[in-house]
Amino acid sequence: MANLRFGYTTVHDAEPSSSLAVKFRSDGVSIVEYRNQLRLMGLSHRESLTTLVLVLTLAFSGRWGYALPQGEAPGSAQEDAALNRASNQLRGLWQHGTAVERKKAAADLIAEADKLPDSNPQKARALFEASAACFPDTGQQIALVRRVLALDEKNLGADDPQLAIDLQTLALQSKLRGNVAEAEKLYSRAANIAQVAEQMKGFERVMVLSEAGDFYAHQKRYQEAEPLLRHAVELAAGLPPQQRSALFQSRTRLVELLRQEGKEDEADRLLAEPPPPVTAARAGPDLTGALNDSLRARQYKERGNVREAEVFYRHAISDLEMVPTAGSSRAQSMVALADICHSEKRDAEAEDLYRRAFDVQEKSLTPQTARNARVLSFVFPLQNFLRDQGRLSEIETVYQRALATQEQYLGPDDYSLGDTLHMLASVYREEGKFDAALPLCQRALEINEKYYGENDRHVTGILNEFALNLEKLGRTREVAAMRRRAAQMQSRKASLQ
Repeated sequence: MANLRFGYTTVHDAEPSSSLAVKFRSDGVSIVEYRNQLRLMGLSHRESLTTLVLVLTLAFSGRWGYALPQGEAPGSAQEDAALNRASNQLRGLWQHGTAVERKKAAADLIAEADKLPDSNPQKARALFEASAACFPDTGQQIALVRRVLALDEKNLGADDPQLAIDLQTLALQSKLRGNVAEAEKLYSRAANIAQVAEQMKGFERVMVLSEAGDFYAHQKRYQEAEPLLRHAVELAAGLPPQQRSALFQSRTRLVELLRQEGKEDEADRLLAEPPPPVTAARAGPDLTGALNDSLRARQYKERGNVREAEVFYRHAISDLEMVPTAGSSRAQSMVALADICHSEKRDAEAEDLYRRAFDVQEKSLTPQTARNARVLSFVFPLQNFLRDQGRLSEIETVYQRALATQEQYLGPDDYSLGDTLHMLASVYREEGKFDAALPLCQRALEINEKYYGENDRHVTGILNEFALNLEKLGRTREVAAMRRRAAQMQSRKASLQ
């Protein structure tokens, strides 16, 4: 999926037990936000990662270039221009627009797509792009992806590589909605296509095979999972440097599967193997060694071998310090090492690592990567450490720093500030500073209402926090009104599912 028309994606999952970074450089797609919507639905780090990667693969993979079936006329110039305008409008809103604005732009794009004949491949691309603006728990998103699948089957054939992406995305959404039987059929078909699709992009094949194998592993169908994961590892070894993190994802999954099957010796051998040499032309810093060290550290840590884990985390951190653009990856390894130190009561060292990781994450921001400031809403490692120490007042400082950075890079009304204000308000509540929490709740509520809409379910969280603080101040009438409003929003959510 690298070298897309609108950018490239790098996926890093070296330490999913502490955090997950997804980097996407494009015309301004807000990955952090879409991932957060997936997490609200209870998806794991890995599931939310793979879902958004596949969504972006299809939504931004240049389907404009698909050939029309023989004998079919393309859309009129007027229709194509209108579709382009609607698509560009939606794309431009990913970075700076609100969810309300994107929903409207998505509806406009769907309306323009519906004017095209089914045989026009631009129709499927536009529908999938519009589906990304729908929240993952709504029936509208899965309905749009079903339409895309039907259109691609009709226009491209039942075994076209593009269908593997369509099927995989639909499988993830089916699993999200609890339809495991349907997900199994879709995963099976997607994997069958990807296994033999030599013309399919290598990264896409790896993602499809790896995720399908992981699905079977979770179903304890190890004999079906193992060949898929082995094939994914084999393909991932040939990816270029900017996609090499997919190799470590696949190897991690295969090592975990081998351990589940009782093949400890083989898992250990695979874990100890050095990563294959890069065969593609270098397109940037090669983080292969550092990522492999992080993978080995994680595996040792999960097995309780913290001494070995610490050695490899320190190696990874040292290597990543030599790559200025690898701040996020370095911060993840520092947090994982801090967790080890904290578990061993080496709290002074742990605190230093947690704070350094936060500094690295903060200082790695540039105007070009400003959207990454949104992740500062989720400073859980340092927050949790300080909470364990009973140092709530210092948690205030952490969130205040995050707010200052977010306002600097994102402006005063970005939705991430609403998240951070909400969390800071909850800290004030724990400290008994109810009056201080109220203006934070009010500002967070205003941001969320503007961004999501006054009746969107995402507003319920801050309404409940607001109500808790008001309740402590004895303002019962306002509490009742807010809780009624939150309950009404939850009822609307349930009716949409």
